[in-house]
Amino acid sequence: MAPGKRAFESDVAQTMQILVHSLYRERDIFLRELVSNAVDAIHRFRITQMTREDVVNPDQSLDIQIETDKESGTLVIRDGGCGMTESELVEQLGTIAHSGSRKFIQSLSDDEASRDLIGQFGVGFYAVFMVAEHVTVTSRSWQPDAAAATWSSNGSDGYETDVLAEAPSWRGTEIRLRLREDASEYLEPERIRAILSRYSRFVPFPIQVNGETAERSEPIWMQTPSTVTEDQYKSFYGYLAGGAGDPITWLHVHSDAPVDLKAILYVPGMSLLKFGMEDQGGVALYRRKVLIDGNAEELLPQFLRFVKGLADSEDVELNVSRETVQNSPVFRRIRKVLTGRVLKHLGSMLKSDREQYAAFFEEFGPYLKDGILRELDHQSELADLLLFNLADSEEMITLSDYLERASKAPAIYYIAGADRKKLEGSPHLEYYRKENIPVLLLPQPLDELVVGRLGQYQDVPFKLVSQSDDQTGEQTGDEPTDSDPFLAKLTELLSDRVRSVRYSTRLVDSPYCLVTTGTGMSASMEQMMQAMNENYQPVQRVLELNPDHDLIRKLKDRVESGIHPEQTELIIHQIVDSALLLDHQVPPVNEMAGRLNRLMDEVLSAESGQSDGTDLASSTGEENKS
Repeated sequence: MAPGKRAFESDVAQTMQILVHSLYRERDIFLRELVSNAVDAIHRFRITQMTREDVVNPDQSLDIQIETDKESGTLVIRDGGCGMTESELVEQLGTIAHSGSRKFIQSLSDDEASRDLIGQFGVGFYAVFMVAEHVTVTSRSWQPDAAAATWSSNGSDGYETDVLAEAPSWRGTEIRLRLREDASEYLEPERIRAILSRYSRFVPFPIQVNGETAERSEPIWMQTPSTVTEDQYKSFYGYLAGGAGDPITWLHVHSDAPVDLKAILYVPGMSLLKFGMEDQGGVALYRRKVLIDGNAEELLPQFLRFVKGLADSEDVELNVSRETVQNSPVFRRIRKVLTGRVLKHLGSMLKSDREQYAAFFEEFGPYLKDGILRELDHQSELADLLLFNLADSEEMITLSDYLERASKAPAIYYIAGADRKKLEGSPHLEYYRKENIPVLLLPQPLDELVVGRLGQYQDVPFKLVSQSDDQTGEQTGDEPTDSDPFLAKLTELLSDRVRSVRYSTRLVDSPYCLVTTGTGMSASMEQMMQAMNENYQPVQRVLELNPDHDLIRKLKDRVESGIHPEQTELIIHQIVDSALLLDHQVPPVNEMAGRLNRLMDEVLSAESGQSDGTDLASSTGEENKS
């Protein structure tokens, strides 16, 4: 092929502008692309050397050399790979998106021999023009009879090639960049090492920067899981997490279908939620040990955003933008596989080591609950992974555990509130304790939202214990009370505060409680609604009375006798206030304080003999006689 000046094929110049200014968002990418091409070239030489003895400089070191020269403003990247002839330079660098490595792979029958080739050349090379005003490529092929050649371009008006009369002493390819003035940072060796550490830390060949070997690490995710030790997994986590202790657990994925995928994912040792901060997980996306995206946010769903790790797939295109990668079918398949594997791994840990899983759930359970609220596609799997507190027990149980223990119960019963100790003192639990029916404790507002979103588990509905319930044999609260003057009187007196008053079948030791009818929400949820919307009006509830309790019997006697009506009315209203307090709700404070002041005044007046109506004294005397 005659040397000389050539035009880029078709619309390469226009395409190059798009590649340089739109496809790549970070200029550092140019070095990743050049190193990746160099790695491919070395791999191709090694494969060629297996079948050919007549190669140039067979003992030359298989490494990559990077040199910076501040005085001349040049950056040089040289590899000891297969090199190119002049015709190959034209073919591979004069045509956008031509892949010499891909073509080479297709010519091989040994898949194992080609598995380390990155498989890209062409588009990635042109990233150099983000930082370089002129590029010269000098290459000497592995073929003994091939002449060395050069390719040069400023990236806009074509390129030139030439054949060298005298070949360089080395085999491979040298790329010399004359950097733009605004790219002088890439002449600093430390800057180059930092980029290499981020993008090319795991390449299999040594990289020299001004004569010093850059840091490298073993890509353990490419190994078979059975060959990796626990110490290696922990050490690698230290690299990913910056030395932040040991992880709770990890998962090593080695899959060929439905997508080629090698991955290691970690659950950190603790969550930052307890400190009021969001966990910064993130999974890095690689292609054959070369970084594509340092934090592929969509690679796992939001409810797994605490997971740290790395995923590597040869099915991902190396030189495409982050946005293009995340919208690709391959990316979606990887996401599906990783999400399924993580959920399966957590499920296995739940079954095999409940103590370890409980430690995980204590730290990261809120994320799984958040997933039930956000992700319709994974609600069933996430519901299986939830742990709940159990009334009168220190044990944490799953919903499956609950159904095993209460196989005959028509619902999964729960009580919600802000404090576990207060919840366990609720009168609403008395019936369930008596009947030995387990009740879940939901001390966080998020918990109630979760069960509300689920609605049921394995076709068994969730039921708030403070709701009307056929399980206790109670009435609906809408039945007429005319047949009982006591109930009718209280319903009339409290018409602006409760929906109705009825006798309870749920209370055992307590004198009264408030019950939500239908599908009403808990008192704690109503408080949260009021906090978010000051115009929110809670639904009136039913006041239930325990007919066997001394307090209620005495109150009934007083109401039916008609004595001391004003004082009795104060007591009745105070019962509602007290019932609200038992549900951790705040009654109308001023009104309650006024009623209590009047009652205390009568007690003190009666003791000093100054009561004008002797209501309380008479009442006390009658009660003592009874």
